[in-house]
Amino acid sequence: MLVGGFHSQASTIDNVDTQINTIPIDDSYPTENQDLYFEDISLKKNNLYINSDSANITDLNSGKIIFTFSGNVEIISEIVIIKCDKAILEFEENQLKNAKFIGELSSFQQFDKKRELIASGTAEVFEYDHTANILRMETNAWVNNGSNEVSGNLITYNLVKRNIIADSENGSPVKLIIDSTSIN
Repeated sequence: MLVGGFHSQASTIDNVDTQINTIPIDDSYPTENQDLYFEDISLKKNNLYINSDSANITDLNSGKIIFTFSGNVEIISEIVIIKCDKAILEFEENQLKNAKFIGELSSFQQFDKKRELIASGTAEVFEYDHTANILRMETNAWVNNGSNEVSGNLITYNLVKRNIIADSENGSPVKLIIDSTSIN
């Protein structure tokens, strides 16, 4: 038996204009996997606010739900803002497990609790492991954590420890700029 609801909220970030739409889901809906498609979407899922031109939601009746957002995607959490052309978010038991962000102009910004910028980066592909808090950046990747700047084709950034690991994928160069004043 499936009981629950899908709730989307269209609003500005400052919650000036709010429109709430609720779609009830009960036993009258089929229990096989379903897909939903929306255009010009703004929604809140757990602690994420997501805006995009369109969204597709897959596997609504299983414990695993896949959200695919396309066009002008902006994902806002308490400490991170991600912008990309396409985002695929995988939730299990209502918790974010993994995410992939794709687009030539994909970017992230990380903030501390005072909303001060502490790191930023760009890449064509981001893969996020929520359990490990690891952001893996591929193809034309660049990260700046305030004191160090790294560019290359494969960079891993730990959102908690704030460390950067660069790999010379297929012999491609890695560029490091280190602020010597931050070294003790």
